[in-house]
Amino acid sequence: MDLQSLSGQRFADGQWSFASARAQALQQAIGITPDSRELPPTLAFSADMDLRVIDQLFSMTGLAAHQLLHGEQHFVYHRALLPGQLYHSRAELGTVHDKGRFSLLHKHTRLSAEDGALVCEMLSIYVAIPTPGAPRNGPRLDTPAAPARSAVPISREQIGAFAQASGDDNRVHLQAEIARQAGHADVFAQGMLGMGMLGALLPSARLKRFGARFVSPIAMGDQPRLYRQGGTPGELLLTNQQGHIRLRGYAELT
Repeated sequence: MDLQSLSGQRFADGQWSFASARAQALQQAIGITPDSRELPPTLAFSADMDLRVIDQLFSMTGLAAHQLLHGEQHFVYHRALLPGQLYHSRAELGTVHDKGRFSLLHKHTRLSAEDGALVCEMLSIYVAIPTPGAPRNGPRLDTPAAPARSAVPISREQIGAFAQASGDDNRVHLQAEIARQAGHADVFAQGMLGMGMLGALLPSARLKRFGARFVSPIAMGDQPRLYRQGGTPGELLLTNQQGHIRLRGYAELT
């Protein structure tokens, strides 16, 4: 299929809300203390998952679970999300860049409140790879300082808990046979799980922008080390215990 012909395609609009218990389950799956008063800054992404926007993207492209991977995620926040409130979701596929061996698909989602006010904008970039190869290990962090936080090693149980809490349940993260088709030895963590860990370093109530590029896969057994560096927007990094960069992110505060 000529993926570039899909540019401008609209996804089905939908209504989305969440409960406080959902946010707490997501916090716990990420590794945040569940009684934290601040919502995980990646929570809005669950609107796409709950409304099956990514399932629609798979149908549009005709690609299988191992052929369409999440490469980047960006948020712009206009208002705070509130549990129990109803939000309107409108999503469309923007530019599709043909890079030869792979394509980059830019999906835009806008969440609006019942009064029509814009609450959150999301840009998700997906990498379409018809014939996946072996995943790369990622560059090493130069002269690493002490991390702001270290997490427990990534386990199958945590990946499953995050899938259930977030709705990010692509089979490539849950079924080893699908992951092997993408070149992996076993399942690997959702990029959004790593982004949620980086988000735990931030005061979500003050976030204006938050984004990350998924540099290399977060493998089972990786022990994430989280770094927050520099001014505004600050640079965020997630590495494994060997210093290989898994995520490179940024944040801008109000």
